[in-house]
Amino acid sequence: MSEACCSVAPAVPGGSSCPASGFQGKPVDWTTVAALAKGRVPLKQEFRLCRDAECEVVYYDSKGTVLSASELNVQPGFKNGSSGLVCYCFLHTKADIERQLDGTGKTNLFESIKSEVKAGNCACEVRNPSGKCCLGEVQQTIRSLEKGMGVTV
Repeated sequence: MSEACCSVAPAVPGGSSCPASGFQGKPVDWTTVAALAKGRVPLKQEFRLCRDAECEVVYYDSKGTVLSASELNVQPGFKNGSSGLVCYCFLHTKADIERQLDGTGKTNLFESIKSEVKAGNCACEVRNPSGKCCLGEVQQTIRSLEKGMGVTV
């Protein structure tokens, strides 16, 4: 295997693409990155999130700072080889949703998480790699699994 295929290209100043995959990243607050980084907290800067499942890079900035999945306290559920977490505060996985759908044809995880969020029992900004509430992604995952499993709502 060639070294070039796995190396991280230098970031382009002001660029919004992942330096490894070219994926267009979304901005993520430094607080999220700092909370999830193993070891030393990265310098305060504007980070972007790479959601490309095949790419090892999770966070990057326009100055060349890159954090891979192995440099985080939690493995993002959207990266291949991860635990499939879809809710980082209450540790629900894609497999949890699949089990409920397979067993009963429905799932109560969305309502359960929504109730906890409403009660103020979440910390999405520091637990979820996207820095945002997981409800949208949980709902999207449920719909995708329902469709794939032939579950009618």
